[in-house]
Amino acid sequence: MTSPTILRTALFILLMTSIVAGKDKTPPTYQKGTITGWDKRTDIRANLNGTTTRNKKVYALKGTDLVYQVDYCGAFQAGKFETGQAVDYRVDGERLYIRRDDGKEYKCKIEGTSSAEGH
Repeated sequence: MTSPTILRTALFILLMTSIVAGKDKTPPTYQKGTITGWDKRTDIRANLNGTTTRNKKVYALKGTDLVYQVDYCGAFQAGKFETGQAVDYRVDGERLYIRRDDGKEYKCKIEGTSSAEGH
């Protein structure tokens, strides 16, 4: 095979692989949860100049089996949610994603979990 033929074949395979991978993407599955409250906490971080503190809100989100303690959710931190509010959420590793009304997501850090039975 000539170089141009090999290049075209490689490009074609790459293009087809991208198309197939794009079609394989299934939308995320969300669960129903409820914001059951929030707590104010302070983070202390060490840096080159000593330490800095940062106030944060940690929200409790009650799911089917677990209560998630979440923070650092972007605009979510600005008080967009209230106690008793129902939300759609999904968990991916150490992150919890809360679906917004416009279909986008708030990306939150999971600080901890506890059993939902006691709440």
